[in-house]
Amino acid sequence: MKRLTLILTGLFLWMGVALAQIHVTGTVISAEDGQPVIGASVKVVGTNTGAATNLDGQFSMTVPNNAKLEISYIGMKSQTVKAAENLKVVLQPDNHVLDEVIVTGYGNFKKSSFTGSAATMNTDKLAEVPVVSIEDKLAGGVAGVQITSGSGSPGSVPSIRVRGMGSINAGNNPLYVIDGTPVQSGNTSEFTYSDAGTNILATINPNDIQSITVIKDAAAASLYGSRAANGVIVITTKSGSKGKTNVNFHSDWGFSNMAVNYRPQLGGAARRALLLKGLENYYMFEEGKSAAEAATAAAGDIDDYAAEPKTGWTNWKDLLFKNGSHSNYEVSVSGGNDKTKFYTSMAYNKQEGIVANQGLERFSGSLNLTHDFGKFTVNVSSMMSKMTQSLAGEATSYDGAVANYVFFQNPSSTAYNEDGSYTQGPGYVGVNPLYEYLHSTDRNIVRRMLNSAKLTYHIAKGLDLSEKVTYDYIGGRETVIWDRNSNNGKSSSGVVQRVLNISEQVNTQTQLSYIRSFGLHNLDALLGFETEDMHYEYNFLNGSQYPGELYEVANAGETTSESKVYDSRLTSFLGRVNYNYDDKYYAGLSFRRDGTSRLARNNRWGDFWSASASWRFSAEKFMESTKDILTDGRLRVSYGTNGTQPSGYYPYMNLFKYGEKYNGQSGMGIVNIGNPDLKWEKNRTFNVGFDLTFLQRFTASFDWYTRKTTDLIYDLTMSAVPGYFDTTSKVATMATNIGSLKNTGWELTLTSENFNTKDFSWSTTLNLSHNHNELVKLDGESDMVQDSNYGRVLFHKVGETYNSYYGYEYAGVDPKTGKELYYINDGSANARNTTTNANEAKKVILGSAEASVAGGITNNLRWKFIDLGFTFTYQLGGDAYDYPRWQHSNGGSALYKGATPAYYDLSKMWKGEGDTAAKLPKFQYGSTFVYSSRWMMPLDYLRLKNLTIGFTVPQQYIRSLGINKARVYFSGANLLTWKSADLYVDPELPVTGLANFQTPQLRTYTFGIEIGF
Repeated sequence: MKRLTLILTGLFLWMGVALAQIHVTGTVISAEDGQPVIGASVKVVGTNTGAATNLDGQFSMTVPNNAKLEISYIGMKSQTVKAAENLKVVLQPDNHVLDEVIVTGYGNFKKSSFTGSAATMNTDKLAEVPVVSIEDKLAGGVAGVQITSGSGSPGSVPSIRVRGMGSINAGNNPLYVIDGTPVQSGNTSEFTYSDAGTNILATINPNDIQSITVIKDAAAASLYGSRAANGVIVITTKSGSKGKTNVNFHSDWGFSNMAVNYRPQLGGAARRALLLKGLENYYMFEEGKSAAEAATAAAGDIDDYAAEPKTGWTNWKDLLFKNGSHSNYEVSVSGGNDKTKFYTSMAYNKQEGIVANQGLERFSGSLNLTHDFGKFTVNVSSMMSKMTQSLAGEATSYDGAVANYVFFQNPSSTAYNEDGSYTQGPGYVGVNPLYEYLHSTDRNIVRRMLNSAKLTYHIAKGLDLSEKVTYDYIGGRETVIWDRNSNNGKSSSGVVQRVLNISEQVNTQTQLSYIRSFGLHNLDALLGFETEDMHYEYNFLNGSQYPGELYEVANAGETTSESKVYDSRLTSFLGRVNYNYDDKYYAGLSFRRDGTSRLARNNRWGDFWSASASWRFSAEKFMESTKDILTDGRLRVSYGTNGTQPSGYYPYMNLFKYGEKYNGQSGMGIVNIGNPDLKWEKNRTFNVGFDLTFLQRFTASFDWYTRKTTDLIYDLTMSAVPGYFDTTSKVATMATNIGSLKNTGWELTLTSENFNTKDFSWSTTLNLSHNHNELVKLDGESDMVQDSNYGRVLFHKVGETYNSYYGYEYAGVDPKTGKELYYINDGSANARNTTTNANEAKKVILGSAEASVAGGITNNLRWKFIDLGFTFTYQLGGDAYDYPRWQHSNGGSALYKGATPAYYDLSKMWKGEGDTAAKLPKFQYGSTFVYSSRWMMPLDYLRLKNLTIGFTVPQQYIRSLGINKARVYFSGANLLTWKSADLYVDPELPVTGLANFQTPQLRTYTFGIEIGF
């Protein structure tokens, strides 16, 4: 009887459990396109029981009768529903999931709780834009960020300024942080024959990037201490997620050409007519001949300068420039479960430039793995790449395509003989660039490995201890070959130059974090200790006098070499506390103490800190009546300090070097004048801002800031009398703390969700910014100095923008003589009087490239299976300066031997005495150049920076094939540019604003496909 009772009791208990459960089936679909959501997570609230949707978006599971299910998917708003049979769950898109998270590298914060100034870009919408480097993703997307480049060559090094420039010699580029670790950036090329350089960050596949956050004020940047004075760019790479394993394939192909009509030149007939007029003017006004006599004399001379070749006028632009091409192939695999998540990718990218010997080829791979076990979490990531960059000569290089097009060659010089062979010695400098391209190369092979491992111990709820080690290795092998037939190599019977360089950075991070909530009180604290060890090796090999055509250093008749080794260390202690009460009042404090080996012991340590706060005033009771209109409102304020360490490894030490030569004899010489009193640059930043949301559709974010840098590290020129002399620069300098800079500006970002329905969505973002840079102090004695590189025009004057143009102020054309007029500007009552003699006038500050307003406009649209996205960038205000003086002479010898710019328009030139309508001065053979404001060009422009239109195949057509995504698209970059006709170069110039002979930016056209399994 007892046994029967136990059996019946067990049976009833089993039946009770069975009756308390229900089998649930359902489908999860997207509100955007009505298509199934594959891999969505379905989880029983309060338990670990869960499932994932299949290829049809369906799920099936057994759950307790009264259970609630949470359905979630990345990029969509989660839903909680009561368990039932035949569920149909529609997930709405959450367009702000990633935008609302601010990734600082020392913790992730909701934008609503972040007290500083930062902006995050989700790069998914830019995945199809054809770019080589990570920085290109930022163009036009973040207020206060200026991106320029000295070259449009693939893999070139950009200049990025976050809220202006904060240093002179210690560097102005921001700190780059990848997945929480500062990494190497900048130029890894040691040769300067090309303006492009080799961008270290171009070794990373941009499509492995999930999001980019730009930290602009001190609230979070101070935690990076000595490296964050110029802002921080925090990069988060893609990682795996729980659910079905996804395989994605992406490929694109395209071509490119010049984005603008760069420096248009006169054709053969027009140039001949101009030079003929210049000769006539010379004979009339210099030799006193009559008009008829001058015309006869000029006609007899013109063939010496502008004769038409037997083969017809030469179009050097067509010969020197071509259509570039690019292609990209990549595959990624991601997925995971409750314990392990992974993401891995492989990619191949190739891009050919628009001139010969210019291009880039890159192989890259990445792995990101996360695994939980017990109380531990381990993160392992690895990025590896091999990049080969081909560099072409730029600036005034004899074989430079741009220099030959706009200066050295002219329509009367020829590239080919009548039999089709190359001519020898055409143009101004006697070099045929097409022949040179066959006999000269500059190739840089860069290998990069970025590996990190992190172990986190979850000590208790909210309390974590982590240790992370990162190894960043860059190995370069750049070889320049000028063979025996080249112009550069013929005098040495061939030249080979090679640089082998290795740059290693080891970073360790120990962090203890604590995150807890106590009722309405929320606390987030962090303590950390870091080390950073840098090691750099440089080996230079040179060979010449080659007996044959095997151009390797070992085969040279004469060889020379040089080697250098540098090491430095940075040790840091840091701490941060963030507190908020009731998600209404927020405060943050941070402190970091850095010690660097680049300064003497007495000045080695620097302390950097920040204090910040914000107030969500929309949560106050007195704002309740406005909630229907003002959905959310915050006020933010922050103040803090950063620092900048010297760019040199040993600036405080006197350095001697063997191998220095004097009077032909090798010996030992001083190569660095040390300054034991050298100390940190200090950067103090104040920021106040507000964030507003209206009607849950429109947002506005405004910031006003000021930052001042003191104790600027400046390479002060020293007397060479004691024997201090640098054999490379030919000038003796000593790093010294002098002077100060100030940047003041504002930023405004406006976002609108114009439409958001099942079939159609449209969002718009507009950002505007202004930054004013001012040189506050130099050395305390002088108030103006010449720029060390461009001292003819570029000066640094106290009270003005650091990079200011200095010269004579142009006043138009003298109706009597046809000469250029200049304002006297002597400070007297007659200062606005004019003169044709520049020596009678005084030079003044003419302006700068500083913009009044700059920014971008981005639109993203979707209609059913069609998506469209495009970004415009723009600038209002500021001027470029046309630096090549050879073009400014109104008839100098360079214009008679080489190319002639199209702005010399005969119809607009002075025609004779009394001509008051002339726009251009008299063109006359033998004239000389004068640097004046005449050669400033307005930088106002609007550019269609990128555009993408895609077509996604509806899933009902591909589901049976096991494909969850199929998309084709067209993408373009720099497709349209609107600018002043007086700006005859590309508007994206170096930060100085000086227009030289840079390779212009590329207009690219790309066609691609995406397939997901």
